[in-house]
Amino acid sequence: MNTTRRITATALATAALVAPSALSATAVAAPDKPTKPAKTVKAQTKQLLKDIAGKDKRLARLSTSNAVEALADDTEAEVVANVTDARTALTDLKAAVEAADSTVDTRAVRKELRSFRVENFRIVVNIVKKVEGLEEAAATDPEAVSHLAAAEAAALEITATSTKADIRDVRDHVKAAQAELEGETEADTTA
Repeated sequence: MNTTRRITATALATAALVAPSALSATAVAAPDKPTKPAKTVKAQTKQLLKDIAGKDKRLARLSTSNAVEALADDTEAEVVANVTDARTALTDLKAAVEAADSTVDTRAVRKELRSFRVENFRIVVNIVKKVEGLEEAAATDPEAVSHLAAAEAAALEITATSTKADIRDVRDHVKAAQAELEGETEADTTA
């Protein structure tokens, strides 16, 4: 019985000495193994890059469109500068997508891209065109002129990430100028 106990104790002691060296060998081997990015990250990255390229193409078309070129020269320059800034922001997003190595990174970029609205610039062009059309009629009405100036200034502050409330505020200025002009026209016809 004593012999069995000694053999068991010796076996346990040997196992205790061997086990730490076996654990250290596996601990060293783990960092050498390269980690592969998940296939979902590649798929998300590919789709994000495609979405970014589409928005960039739309911005490029808008900056050279007839609608933008028909604006007054100073206004056209400001609209094109805003579009160029938006394209630069898209380039930064593209770099962030290419550097993404996890789904958390791609989700953050997707969220930013979702709030990036190219339509805002088309709306700005339409509002500025309307303002330019009303300027001649409003030349004699200082109230209408101030609303139109405020509308144009606010419209040129709109970016791709501006909210619908910002656009609504700009449209409210245009509506106020139109109401002022219509009120003046009605006063002229009744007098």
